[in-house]
Amino acid sequence: MKILKALSLSAVLFMFLTSFAASVGDSAHVGLWKGEDKGDMGYLELTSDGYATFEFQGEKMGGKSYYNDGLELAMTYEIDNKKTPAHIDFIMIDKSENSELGRLKGIIDMKSRDQLNLAIGFGGGSRPADFTVDALLFTRVK
Repeated sequence: MKILKALSLSAVLFMFLTSFAASVGDSAHVGLWKGEDKGDMGYLELTSDGYATFEFQGEKMGGKSYYNDGLELAMTYEIDNKKTPAHIDFIMIDKSENSELGRLKGIIDMKSRDQLNLAIGFGGGSRPADFTVDALLFTRVK
């Protein structure tokens, strides 16, 4: 009887863990996105393992490893779809200490499978309430 309980518990735990991993990897937000702001083209990449990279004018910021002011950093992201509009946080991590340095708080709206709207409170500002100021429309590249 104890073996049956242990097997049942293991099966439920396995199903929970695999369903969580699939939902993260299959997120509609994951991909390479292209946006334009005042004639400048930029890219945003959101990976299935939780990393974010911005690229503007050929310069990349983010991903698993990048350097800024002599520090090795990483940039991850978190999306809270329970909020309306959904919240997105871009999190800068100091890799030498594995500690959070700061967050860019934003909102995100999937207009379709291939278009997303993004607004970010730059400079450590508060999260935007809507897409009326500094919003960018991104189109899926892949």
